[in-house]
Amino acid sequence: MALKFYVSLILLLFFIYSPRGYAQTEVSDDCVNATAITSVNNYCSDDGAFTNGSATTGDPAKPQPWPDVGRDVWFKFTAVALDINITISGNTNGMGGTLTNPLVQLYSGDCVTFNEIFSSVLTNGNVSTLYKGGLAIGTVYYIRVSAKNNNTGTFKICVNNYNPILKPGQDCSTASFLCNKDSFTQTNVVGAGANNREAAGTCLDPRPQEPSESNCAWYKWTAANTGTLTFTITPTVSNDDIDWVLYDLGVGGDCNKISAANAIRCAAGSGVTCTPFYNQTGMAVGPTDLREEPGCIPGQDGFVQYITMQQNHNYALLVNNFSSGNNGFTIEFGGTGLFQGPTASINAVALDPPCGNSQRYNFTANVKDAINYKWTFGEGASPAEASTLGPHTIIYTTPGVKTAVLQVEGDKGCNVVAYQTFTVGLKPELPVIISQNAAICDRDTIKLEAQDIVGATYSWTGPNGFTSNLRNPRIVSQGTRSLGTYELKIAKFGCESEASTVVIDHIIPTPVASFTTDPVMPAKLFPPYTVKFNNTSINADSFLWDFGDGTTSTEINPEHVYEKDGVYKIKLIATNQQSCHNTVIEGTLTISSESEIFTPNVITPNNDGLNDTFAVTVTHIKTFKITVFDRWGAKLFESNNIDNRWNGTCNNEPVPPATYYYVIDGLNENNRAVKKAGDITVIY
Repeated sequence: MALKFYVSLILLLFFIYSPRGYAQTEVSDDCVNATAITSVNNYCSDDGAFTNGSATTGDPAKPQPWPDVGRDVWFKFTAVALDINITISGNTNGMGGTLTNPLVQLYSGDCVTFNEIFSSVLTNGNVSTLYKGGLAIGTVYYIRVSAKNNNTGTFKICVNNYNPILKPGQDCSTASFLCNKDSFTQTNVVGAGANNREAAGTCLDPRPQEPSESNCAWYKWTAANTGTLTFTITPTVSNDDIDWVLYDLGVGGDCNKISAANAIRCAAGSGVTCTPFYNQTGMAVGPTDLREEPGCIPGQDGFVQYITMQQNHNYALLVNNFSSGNNGFTIEFGGTGLFQGPTASINAVALDPPCGNSQRYNFTANVKDAINYKWTFGEGASPAEASTLGPHTIIYTTPGVKTAVLQVEGDKGCNVVAYQTFTVGLKPELPVIISQNAAICDRDTIKLEAQDIVGATYSWTGPNGFTSNLRNPRIVSQGTRSLGTYELKIAKFGCESEASTVVIDHIIPTPVASFTTDPVMPAKLFPPYTVKFNNTSINADSFLWDFGDGTTSTEINPEHVYEKDGVYKIKLIATNQQSCHNTVIEGTLTISSESEIFTPNVITPNNDGLNDTFAVTVTHIKTFKITVFDRWGAKLFESNNIDNRWNGTCNNEPVPPATYYYVIDGLNENNRAVKKAGDITVIY
């Protein structure tokens, strides 16, 4: 026991002081890929199991009760009972997570159409609890989680989908009667009732003459057999202190017999303030103590020994939230003992072969101790409801997963729900193939497209052994081997449609796009400059030019004026009358308003008329000066006239063969400095 205590203490301290006391999972940021909660019977994640840290603000618009959308994330579940209780726990005294001011909203729909479900939401600190009754069993629902002020952080989520009981009273005389052992969640437990001393003398009553109850709920049941009973009570807010007392009132016993003498089990430990921490409580197989006292008494863990219920005995359970009101708890029952109440089960049998245009089903029920009945047969059923036991024959005119529900009421006011989920398979309608031409372009991709049908699977077959399960497959053309008939069938809920077909029976030559330009590319030009385009494409009827500067043309041989500096590539798309096209991107045009200086590196001043002078070419020059030096820096030539060229002389005498140096200075047409220096070799 000592070793167990110290190990638990070390783990608790690690949890408290570790900055990452739990793993965090990013939740889907959009409804379509919502994180699935597959078990909704009293499901709870670990503290801080999820985070909205990387979420963005998404669709749809903010729910009516929310101040804004915030960083929203999505979960989804399929309803298996009528009521849902969802608790989002953020930062609650170091438990739950780090998120502050969490928000929660429930939706139905298909993530394209969003149906906001108006629910009861209670907020206590950084805990938000949503309750909604009357769900449709078998329907997928979506949970949207966010927080005020764009807050992000980790959180815990608890979901319990259960069949409701009557709201419990706060005194034994107004207790809710339980007629089965289904788990349930109790919300908004506030107040101690008219008599807050009913637990006098039990472990809930350590100080005589003071109230023994704070925020309580009472439940009663009658044992249907002799058998064991266990239960677990879990608070909806992690650090709430839950206490309880169980009474055996005997055969025919009622609340007048409530006393400490027939309190057969009791637990009032303060586990949420103890080390090691515990917040669950109840009866279990294993413990030997029958009662746990208030405080942090060594050896107490919230659980006492199970009981063996006696057939026809009446039992009463008082559950008290010692910490605070507005919060609740979840109860799960176990053991071999049963509660007296109505029972129900149903059986659905198909009367017609599957995959017809409609399906008939026969519904029978095995019911005990019920006085009222309500059937709902699911979407597409005719009739949709019934209020007699049956059997009933129902016709379904729409395919899909159906859930038939039978709700029966017992003579003490409690309800039992039985349901069966099954799949109705009807033959799908003929699929629609969308806009596929009877011809294909040579070397092009065949694009097969089908109408989108939710939940359908697609099966394409075609020439050259082609098969695909994609809705819109793409096929690289293999010439004449790709010609022929393509078939499409769809399957849904186990039934396959007839085939739709499309025939592709000839190949269209694909155009070849090409062109030349005047001036020839690549070229460097001063704006504004007009470039002429010569279209040399073949097998084409229409053209689209993209000149690279944001302008286009559909002319065959256009001319285009480039007015802004830049580097441009030209694209031409050539198309024929059958919509086959080809694209080419050619060359580079550089448009620059800056001056360019071009100089030779050798002159041969031998009067043969070839390269006799130092000819300088400068674009867009406004002022010009050139100076030539020998290697010792002596000036040999100087001129401000670009047409006055150095002829390899100094003082009218030829210079010897050697390397000489020049400096060019000036201003361009934009009054920017132009400068270049280099060397020139003189040879004879």
